Amino acid sequence: MPKIADKRKVLGGRGSVVLYASGTSAGKYFYRELIKGTQTYKTRRIEGVSNMDEAEAAATEVAFELNKEPPDLSLIFGKRGSDRASDKPSGGYTAARVASRKPRSIPIMKAIQNWLALEYEKAEAGLLSRVRVNAKEIVCRRHLRPYLEERGITMTSQIDASTFEGYPVYRSSITPLGRRKELQIIKEWCRNYLVKNRYLDSNLLLDKQLRFIPNVPVRQTDLMKNPAINPEDWKIIVDYVRDEWKFEVLKNYGERGWYFRNMFHHFILFAKNSGMSPEELLKLKWKQIEIVDEGRINSKGEKVSWEVAYVRTIRSKTQQAREIPVNQARELRRWKQWIDKYLEERSIIGVKITKDTLVFGNPDNNWDSFNHNYILRMWTEIRTKLKDQLTGHRFSPHPYTLYSMRSTFIEDQLMKGTPVMEVAEMAGHDVRETQRTYARLNLRRKGTELTLPEMGKKRTESKPIDLFNEE
Repeated sequence: MPKIADKRKVLGGRGSVVLYASGTSAGKYFYRELIKGTQTYKTRRIEGVSNMDEAEAAATEVAFELNKEPPDLSLIFGKRGSDRASDKPSGGYTAARVASRKPRSIPIMKAIQNWLALEYEKAEAGLLSRVRVNAKEIVCRRHLRPYLEERGITMTSQIDASTFEGYPVYRSSITPLGRRKELQIIKEWCRNYLVKNRYLDSNLLLDKQLRFIPNVPVRQTDLMKNPAINPEDWKIIVDYVRDEWKFEVLKNYGERGWYFRNMFHHFILFAKNSGMSPEELLKLKWKQIEIVDEGRINSKGEKVSWEVAYVRTIRSKTQQAREIPVNQARELRRWKQWIDKYLEERSIIGVKITKDTLVFGNPDNNWDSFNHNYILRMWTEIRTKLKDQLTGHRFSPHPYTLYSMRSTFIEDQLMKGTPVMEVAEMAGHDVRETQRTYARLNLRRKGTELTLPEMGKKRTESKPIDLFNEE
């Protein structure tokens, strides 16, 4: 039996870590655990350790792996299924090898590329939104990699507990909500790729007190980064786009620019009145729209036409299918007539509008959608031009964005008294998110009720009545 050079109890005395001093196991570390009711130990070698402290830290995992195996009954009954001498346990223990706990290492750039490739495979399979994966790639390539390079980290083995503590300062130019979202993507990369492939120690993520990924506090105003547009500001924006901005293009850009700006005018009208996101609108086809004459009774008691556009769409972010009634039938009819006239006047060969055509597509590019970034740039240009005339949202310090028209639809519906559940269904997001908006706006809806003094009434006082002493 080999001599023991060092021994240390672990797991509350359940087992021991031993270092042998003689025999073929000399200088090697083992975890051993007594089999109850016997004088025999089950043993497993601890790989990848160089001292007793490291062996003790690795003992938990080795014990777990060892106890997952079925028991060797020959150690209890003193015989094995084979009589061969080679099958007999030597020295009352069995040595086994386990995988090293030491993390592997690859270049940071390769780790990012491999993870993104897997994410794009999921997007191709329909498991993830491609927009979401594109956002991950932007964060990794434009911000994560430069940040790590600035800190001299080029290999995954160099990532430690303090690696990301400076990231919030590094990205201080963006909003707290933006920093939080970027850190969530970084955490996803660490958890789903680095730890999974043993490029990072899982304890870094599991230790809640360590704060491997720093926490970024977000205030209520930070959540309102896409503030709703108040009626006065909306009128200023629409009047400018319709009466001035559209016509400016004729001086410099010609017919194609004229088409885009007319498209943009109808694009923002539809966005504000449907609550659809810019991504949804850019994918919207004519076949997804059904115009129904619901009819209504006018002030004279006569039934007159009242057309409503019903839009069937799927929210790209949540993949929630929904149908939205939109008060834009007249505008859609006008927009289609405008496109027909545009194509006829220019005699564009081989281009015609069909039910499979994008509502806001580009006829000069086979009806493909316009570039989202270009639309965003035009919105920013308009907002900047009008910045001295716009009041802004009363609760948010952030400027209006393309998504502000979606927020405007939600707030308008809530202020109008539409039930929260119906608004959430039309918006295609969680009812709790809509409820938070409703709670903020509800006091404004009840403003008159809460502040209007009671006229012509005398104040009355409550008088308790005692049933046992009533006269």
